[in-house]
Amino acid sequence: MRVAWSMEPPALFDLERTVLSHGFYQVPPFSWEPGALHVAVRPPLARVTVRQPSRGSLRIEVASSRAPSRRRIERTVAHVLDFGRDVAAFHRVCRTYPPLGWAVRARAGRILRCPDLASDVIVSICGTNTSWSQAVRSVHRLAEIAPLAPGGLRAFPTPAEILEAGAGHLVEHARVGYRHRSILEFCRRVLSRRMDLAVDPSMDGAALRAFFRSIPGIGPVTARYLACLHGRADEIAIDSFTLRYVGDKYHGGRRPSVAAVEKRYARFGEHRALAYWFEVLGDVSPMTWRPAGV
Repeated sequence: MRVAWSMEPPALFDLERTVLSHGFYQVPPFSWEPGALHVAVRPPLARVTVRQPSRGSLRIEVASSRAPSRRRIERTVAHVLDFGRDVAAFHRVCRTYPPLGWAVRARAGRILRCPDLASDVIVSICGTNTSWSQAVRSVHRLAEIAPLAPGGLRAFPTPAEILEAGAGHLVEHARVGYRHRSILEFCRRVLSRRMDLAVDPSMDGAALRAFFRSIPGIGPVTARYLACLHGRADEIAIDSFTLRYVGDKYHGGRRPSVAAVEKRYARFGEHRALAYWFEVLGDVSPMTWRPAGV
């Protein structure tokens, strides 16, 4: 079954800039081709394709074995494409800083994320203390236990599927190394309902980071990264990439202190993580960057 309809995006939205803002487009449940984002969702298992034929319109196409809920699909699209972020407020601070002028012109400022929080967390754990290219390979191998949506698009495995596959799949096939313990414990907590994944949108940055820190395998840097992904950008996920970038750009190649990085972006207040990240994206190709904190 295939159905299609149009959907209005929020103001200041650009599909390509949102998708290429973040490396998640390179791993399941996503696939990107110029002009089209594909995402596998379930239930029911379906391939959702999003295009932007004009600035004020999105084209939604769904391929599924049974009729999907249009309302649920639109909620998923809105979540994945970060519709709720106040991009206008971010653009106001961008206008005060020339290196971010491109973000205003490009209607950039949103960040791609997975359809559900569990997938965001597991991908992030897979990428901790490793290169993004290795993380991509691990996530693709991990996802081989998940079903294929129409067109061969791979879904992301559920916590139940990951637990059923077990440590052997994670270590020997996905090659996530020591991270398998954190992934399995997280999945056990989700299934036993010891962890509530319904994040309160009213949480401030500190509370949201504390929530992510409570997840096994999530340290302070990745907690900041996940908090930014979910709407709280008041602290930068400062890792080795961040220190190298800031050192090369502003310190003549010398490694700055964490305090120096925080001071440089303090002027952006609640938008400081976005300011840092979109400055990076203005300097590098989206096909070669590595996400901060992952």
